[in-house]
Amino acid sequence: MAIYFTVPAVACAMLLAAPDASAAESDEFRLVTPPLSMFREQIRPSASELPVPPGYTRDHIVLGDRVFHGEAANGQCSVCHGIDGKGTPNGNDLTAGMFVWSDGSVRELKRTILHNMAVVPGMDGDLKPDDVDAVAAYVWAISHPLQ
Repeated sequence: MAIYFTVPAVACAMLLAAPDASAAESDEFRLVTPPLSMFREQIRPSASELPVPPGYTRDHIVLGDRVFHGEAANGQCSVCHGIDGKGTPNGNDLTAGMFVWSDGSVRELKRTILHNMAVVPGMDGDLKPDDVDAVAAYVWAISHPLQ
């Protein structure tokens, strides 16, 4: 007979020990916060002031800037990564120098862009190989601010 009382007693103890549902929904305990992009002024970096990666030119950075912001090749990068490249709920921050899918080199950034283009065709725009090179150089540049 003790078994019948033990199981309900344990269940009651668990229910009593559970956190109050109203407290869990309060702002203090909220696990998901609004993205920082909602609370910041997004300022587009000046392509003329960004560093140029080795093996590339200022023209690559300028074209990459235009692709990133949808002014060339129907680029869509800024839609997810923000006008300033600092990220949105749909795209990570590209300015911090910490990349999830890349070591941050232009070569690996290009590989990541090509992978994304293969996974979701057409979502990145109508990028040609020169556009991919340029936008990879641009992402490298915004992740390496001038000191």
